[in-house]
Amino acid sequence: MGILVTALGIAIFWYASGFPNTSGSYYGPAFVPQIIGIGLVICGVILTLRGLCAREAGSFGFSLDYPFDQPRAAPAIGLVLAAILAFVFLGEALGFQIITFATLLIAFIWTRGGLVFCASLALGLTVAFDLIFRVMLKVPVPSGPLIELIY
Repeated sequence: MGILVTALGIAIFWYASGFPNTSGSYYGPAFVPQIIGIGLVICGVILTLRGLCAREAGSFGFSLDYPFDQPRAAPAIGLVLAAILAFVFLGEALGFQIITFATLLIAFIWTRGGLVFCASLALGLTVAFDLIFRVMLKVPVPSGPLIELIY
């Protein structure tokens, strides 16, 4: 799996390097995909090394039901899928900020954090992500009902 993840990261980085540069911006359309590619390569190398170490220790094994034998894993995977579907189908109506805040808040509460801490962390990260995408990267994110407040 580590070798496949590494190969995927290299392929994403290589494919994104062919994206055209935009004038007037330091960050082009290849920036985020290349960061993702680098992250996948790093994770793939770690997975490969972990697998090799486990194999040398004699505990090599692979199970497709691994994530689902953990009681909290299946709902967490469902949260990720629900967040993706919410961005796709409700992005224009609710906006990037509301969906991001709700997703982060649910995820942080899921990790058994305190409500005040989780809400403040989700709010801070939502503002940070909004500024990164709208201001730094100049990505036109949908604002939904918050458009008058933001602009």
